[in-house]
Amino acid sequence: MLSLVYAYLLHYLLHIPCVGLYKKAGKNPLHAFIPLIQDMSLMEIIGRPKKQAYWGLVPYVNFLFGLTWTTDICNSFGKRSLWQHILAIFAGFLYFPFLGLIDKNTHYEGPSHLNDREKNIKRSFAREWADAIIFAIVAATIIRSFVIEAYKIPTTSMEGSLLAGDFLFVSKLNYGARTPMTPVAFPFAHHTMPLGLGNAYSKVVQLAYHRLPGFEKVSRNDVVVFNYPGDAYQYPERPLDKRENYVKRCVAIAGDTLQVKNRELYVNSVRVPHYKNMQLEYLVKTNGPPLTLEYIQSLGLNWYNDFPEVVYVDANGNGYPGYSDEMGSPVAPSDILLSQFNDFLAVNKDSLMVLLTETQLAALKKNTQIKSVEPAPAPSVQGAWIYSLIAQYYNWTLDDFGPLVIPAKGWTIDVTNKDNLYRYAQTIVLYEHANATIIDDKLLINGQPVKQYTFKQDYYWMMGDNRHNSLDSRYWGFVPEDHIVGKPLFVWLSKDSFNPGLSSIHWNRMFRSVKSLCE
Repeated sequence: MLSLVYAYLLHYLLHIPCVGLYKKAGKNPLHAFIPLIQDMSLMEIIGRPKKQAYWGLVPYVNFLFGLTWTTDICNSFGKRSLWQHILAIFAGFLYFPFLGLIDKNTHYEGPSHLNDREKNIKRSFAREWADAIIFAIVAATIIRSFVIEAYKIPTTSMEGSLLAGDFLFVSKLNYGARTPMTPVAFPFAHHTMPLGLGNAYSKVVQLAYHRLPGFEKVSRNDVVVFNYPGDAYQYPERPLDKRENYVKRCVAIAGDTLQVKNRELYVNSVRVPHYKNMQLEYLVKTNGPPLTLEYIQSLGLNWYNDFPEVVYVDANGNGYPGYSDEMGSPVAPSDILLSQFNDFLAVNKDSLMVLLTETQLAALKKNTQIKSVEPAPAPSVQGAWIYSLIAQYYNWTLDDFGPLVIPAKGWTIDVTNKDNLYRYAQTIVLYEHANATIIDDKLLINGQPVKQYTFKQDYYWMMGDNRHNSLDSRYWGFVPEDHIVGKPLFVWLSKDSFNPGLSSIHWNRMFRSVKSLCE
């Protein structure tokens, strides 16, 4: 609710720079300060029906109406050129006070929306398109920044809850929209221009992190879209809000103590039940004939995701069970054929390494062809990410990890304690904006060694539902509060890259809520 209040408050404040224009139009300048009256007076100035003023009371919608009202204001005061309209849209808080209070040559010419229609004033074809394109870009930018945005899931880390190829609508309102931090950017692109034409942003203007109030806080078990923290050291040149977008499940929030013991996740010493479609890796052995492709598919398994020995191989032909391309393993070639499944079974006649949900596990155990289904050996945490190195130091694995306390805003730690230094110092250096460095096993703030440190923001621990095939917090650590992007609402399209045309679309997932898919 507070998010809506703030959205309306911003709309209200944007009227105040027009106070001089109200006076030039013969209106009481105090009307610019009175809610609803400010919009009603504006409708009279530009010649639109008074009832449109009520749209000014609807948060976020009022910004879209405000775009058309802005150009009407310009026209009503004789500012009709394209550059004047662009200036008003992007810098009206400066341009309108200049016109109303400083520029003596600006005069009110009458309600343009009404007069232009009566005089049948038309603009050129090019101008019509230019205005339409500018309106579309600005409107879409407002919606994407503050309301809702579309994302595509690129990896398999959330299978079988969310699939690679799922297109999501993500709400910015639930957790509160971040105000733009890198405002100079190419519309509709994230960090890279289409066709690989370089960066889609400029760092000429960098703004501090602020978040509008939201409907809720990030909670345990929420599926969350966030900026990938690993970009802070993999691509340090990228601004925070231009880091890669990831989607995972938040399994622990600020202040929680997290531990994985023998594959089971514990938060604050309480075992977390498995989610409906959570996948773990198992070693499956058969009694004789190999399982058929048809049987594997009847269990709801896609062999090209669940048999990575076929898909992900190194230069010598060695497979890496349970590892996907997002974890640094070789990427699958684009020409993989289903016939390779049979080739794989011909070589591995009685042994498969499979990622299974609990339902699929139960079905396999009932099959008389199955000799045994056992948990696969615990994978080590490989790589050079922050927490993979920490895991290697402590001999943690993906199945036995921690315990670890999730940092909370206001939590003070003793950084002379080696465990605290190893577990949290790099997080402080990368995400706390504290001008921190680590030299000779000491934490320095502004060049001076410190014995304690108090965290400035909350952090979260994110894990994929595809537990043995997910690059998540077990590798790159905590997700800072300022990296949170939004909450995915529903899948509006789902398609894979292994089937042609319409056969690639998963129709049964269309317009399904993320909550229903990830329970």
